Amino acid sequence: MLNPKMKRKECYLAGILAAAAAISLLSGCGGGTPSLEEALKKTASYEQTSIPSPASDSLGGEWTVIALARSGEEAEDGYYEKYRANLEKRVKEQEGVLSENRYTEYARAVLACKAIGIDPSDIGGYDLGKPLEDFETVTAQGLNGAVYALLALNADRSDIDGELEQKYLTYIVQQEKPSGGFSLDDSSDTADVDLTAMTLQCLEPYATEEEISAIIDRGVEFLADAQAEDGGYEAYGDKSSESISQVILALSTYGIDCNKDERFQKKEKGLYDNLMEYYKKDGSFSHLLDGDSDPMATDQAFCAMAAYSRFLNGKTSFYDMSDTN
Repeated sequence: MLNPKMKRKECYLAGILAAAAAISLLSGCGGGTPSLEEALKKTASYEQTSIPSPASDSLGGEWTVIALARSGEEAEDGYYEKYRANLEKRVKEQEGVLSENRYTEYARAVLACKAIGIDPSDIGGYDLGKPLEDFETVTAQGLNGAVYALLALNADRSDIDGELEQKYLTYIVQQEKPSGGFSLDDSSDTADVDLTAMTLQCLEPYATEEEISAIIDRGVEFLADAQAEDGGYEAYGDKSSESISQVILALSTYGIDCNKDERFQKKEKGLYDNLMEYYKKDGSFSHLLDGDSDPMATDQAFCAMAAYSRFLNGKTSFYDMSDTN
């Protein structure tokens, strides 16, 4: 049996070779699939046109800002300043309380601040990262609360081995299902696609540790096995673009080419090709095939494309924001 560290190294090297072979994806694809470069530019324009003043919110706000900042696409003059002003206004009006029980609100705001290079510890006189120190309230929201807290805390890679960071890491790895992967349902023995992909993203700073490396490997294999024959993913009863987006984010984090790796190819198409089936000519994305444009689907696809582009261009991963320090 291969040593987990050797497996991680081999996977990383394989990803680098695959990335070199996939550079052509940035400038053009066959079969009418929009190139990654073209789609990123179009979606960045669509997002800024449809959301001219990004708010501190899950829709029309932070995810748009995060994706735009990490994509490398040009932001309109004053776009990030509008977000900061809206965030400060909300924080002051609510006296620093973004939510009484959904602390992913704080994690998302911290990620947005770090993505655009501003200090989340002084927004309108409030430290938006402070509530993430409340481990009990964060984890009361479930695994996704802990995952996004760890992503936010480690975005700048300043103290990945801190006591709080390690406490969240321990909680998260204990949630792994018997056959690998993670689920929003604590009582289920079966993993689900979205939570597995999201959780893998937060484990990146610890990928060289043997235990974590093995968890990542099992998670990736679960995602490969869970893929449908048509190349999509079913989660919570529907095949959606959001599930594909989260898997692309996870694979790009670990140097695995979502469009070239054989484990994720179905009918000679990779995951990027499958995501583009939800793409609209205006740059938006639908939740379901042949559905209408959907803001959440568009935000998540924008994040996925940004992550994939960063991988292909040899940049830090989507949530490794140490390049903005």
